[in-house]
Amino acid sequence: MAEPRPTPFLCPSCSLAQLAHAHGNLACPACGWHAQRQDGVIDLAPDDRRDTQLDVAAYAADLPGEAAYWSMFTSLDAVVRQTLGDGPLATTLELGAGNGAWTWGLARSPRYRNVYATDISPEFLRRIAPVIPEDRTLLLRGPAEAITCAPGSLDLVVGRSFLHHIHDYEALLAALRGWLRPGGAAVFFEPCLQGKLWIAFFMEVLRRLDRPAAPGLLASVLLRLRLRGGAEQRLSARAHSRLHGTMRHILKDFYHSDIDAIRAGIEDKYVFDIDTLLAAGRAARFAEARMVNQPQDGGLALRRIRGALEGTLGAEKAALRAYQPVFDAFDATFGLNGQTAPIAPMVHFVFRA
Repeated sequence: MAEPRPTPFLCPSCSLAQLAHAHGNLACPACGWHAQRQDGVIDLAPDDRRDTQLDVAAYAADLPGEAAYWSMFTSLDAVVRQTLGDGPLATTLELGAGNGAWTWGLARSPRYRNVYATDISPEFLRRIAPVIPEDRTLLLRGPAEAITCAPGSLDLVVGRSFLHHIHDYEALLAALRGWLRPGGAAVFFEPCLQGKLWIAFFMEVLRRLDRPAAPGLLASVLLRLRLRGGAEQRLSARAHSRLHGTMRHILKDFYHSDIDAIRAGIEDKYVFDIDTLLAAGRAARFAEARMVNQPQDGGLALRRIRGALEGTLGAEKAALRAYQPVFDAFDATFGLNGQTAPIAPMVHFVFRA
């Protein structure tokens, strides 16, 4: 009879042995602890007091079909190949699987031999379970901070829009460094302050153009940029509130003094400064820490900024047409920077063990 195949996870009960596959479930060969798969999900470290604050249904609706899943996955796969080459990877851990944007492709690409996808939300995992093949992939519920893997047991750790939810991300990076084999890597796709700063800037400019301040030099310059139609307000009070709220969220570190207390109670805890996150990776003793900047073509940076504004304005996004001169002026002055600057609001961070 074949020996049970070990997983990278240490038993959450005794921590003495790696959990092993047992007929689609998990069991500890040392103490007998076991967990059964239910609705395609295994409770590895369940904590009913903790769940996502995100709108699960809205996030699930963001990926309408196979083409969208492949599009999300191929960007990750390109970064992984650039970092680890084209060979097979024995064991991959995905943290914060969410709506399955990366899980779907990881489970279908033959080079990722064994995939373990985790999330704190049972609802997220139950929703993606029907479209995730079970032959090489396990879906596991549990907060990342409660999961422990054996030293050197992982080839790859990935997380899409995950790390900024973790309050003590420095401690988690240090733990991941120990779980990865020498030469393995962690790849995260995270919000980037340097990219989001442009979005915050545009949001404030749009608000000031739409509702000019008292007469003055700045107000007169802004008004000159406007199209025909005078100085009437173009956006609703709700749109102004959403623009201002999103801008404050991007820049929240500058608005709040007791940021640790605030972060403890909110879902999106960080918008990462590139240098700060890379320094945390080096402090965790990763041999390499870098940001992968996807090449920008002319105008692509502005399309990303405009897309972020449209998402914030929702039904009122058509109002942006009135401010095309602002986009044109930005393109004429800063457009060339968009070809090299990390203008994207989300970028890949790579940490090589």
